[in-house]
Amino acid sequence: LRDTPLAAGQPPRQVWLLAASLGGPEAVKAFLDALPGGLPVAFVYAQHIDPSFESALPRAVGRHSQWQVVPARHGERLCCGEVVVAPIRHELGFAEDGALSIAERPWPEPYSPSIDQLMLNLAWRFGPRCGVIAFSGMGSDGTAAAAYLCRQGGEIWTQRANSCACSSMPDSLREGGYSQFSGTPRELAEALVQRLAEECAE
Repeated sequence: LRDTPLAAGQPPRQVWLLAASLGGPEAVKAFLDALPGGLPVAFVYAQHIDPSFESALPRAVGRHSQWQVVPARHGERLCCGEVVVAPIRHELGFAEDGALSIAERPWPEPYSPSIDQLMLNLAWRFGPRCGVIAFSGMGSDGTAAAAYLCRQGGEIWTQRANSCACSSMPDSLREGGYSQFSGTPRELAEALVQRLAEECAE
């Protein structure tokens, strides 16, 4: 990967959704802290959180990492080196050219953001170029859309239960047979780097 010329801001080869609920910010921060910069990927981060904490989330998870964590902005494109935080009140989709599209409508109930809906939107636009990492969280948001994402060629990874503050969300994906790899946040980061290195070597 070090020998691959990659400039931050270039279009990503892959887009990965970081999905989380209770205990998610700590887990996502640990993942990003362990992840080197300069990778050919962009992330979209969907966190179940009270809207009053939305503005503080980018700094909370990105302050020690090599990744720029930014709120989603309508019309902007996903770029290498960025983590785009999905809006809490409005549905995030992706235009034909891959640009971010923030709808006037709210997310489908009961969750905001809806990880299920974001997985559908991501898989519809990026297909085999997308993946999901489900971190600590309550409930089963994401499980309903998992089969569709896998059929489109996407991949699903999950945080290991004993490293979660609450493992319900990743457990639900594992129990459904959708998770292809589980690990701690650091192990997930290491596995992603290894995966990208192997793909660059092909």
